Amino acid sequence: MIVEREIHCFQGGKTERCRDKIAVEEEYELYINGSRQASYMCSPNNIEELAYGFLAERGLKPKSTTQIRIENGKIKVDGELVEAFFTRGESRFPVEKIISAVEALYTRGSAFRETGAFHGALCFMPSGEVLFHVEDVSRHCAVDKCIGFLAKSNIEPSAVGFAVSCRLTKSIVEKLASVGVRLVASKAAPTLQGIQVAEQNGITLIGFARNNRFNIYTHPERIIF
Repeated sequence: MIVEREIHCFQGGKTERCRDKIAVEEEYELYINGSRQASYMCSPNNIEELAYGFLAERGLKPKSTTQIRIENGKIKVDGELVEAFFTRGESRFPVEKIISAVEALYTRGSAFRETGAFHGALCFMPSGEVLFHVEDVSRHCAVDKCIGFLAKSNIEPSAVGFAVSCRLTKSIVEKLASVGVRLVASKAAPTLQGIQVAEQNGITLIGFARNNRFNIYTHPERIIF
């Protein structure tokens, strides 16, 4: 996921050789029963969760007999897929647990601290327990992998909150809405279209969560103050 490379550094009016840590991204193609469905440029970690996330966002899940294999840059899903049913639960989240979850993106984000090149995503319970954390050079794939973890673990997305490091754009919020996530918080800003998707789908959308504060753009009733 990270390599070291010798580079030239300019500082204090002079140039010298130094070593820098660089993020690695790899290309993956997703095939379902031999049919190419998607391609990704992402970090080479949690690739099976990426496949589960792709399926879950389309209302599908693999049967226990379905095989998921990663071979030479190809993610192969072979076997029967069935419809995935997501409930629309109404978990509520204490303010302090939301703030802690967003802070955990940094404290757990060793790849970002080393390179500055990674996005983070995590899912957490109302109790504050972090169920899963992932870093990826692609913000979309980080969210996909987090959703995929829930699908693979048979955890209802409406029961957890999401914390992400990226902007809350339309495409990001649509991914969360597709599986019934009810709360997402980010240290970054939302877009108008992201806010509109959250409003329409009953998602509590939180932006600028940093320094013990945040902005609530939609559905504040899900937060315990």
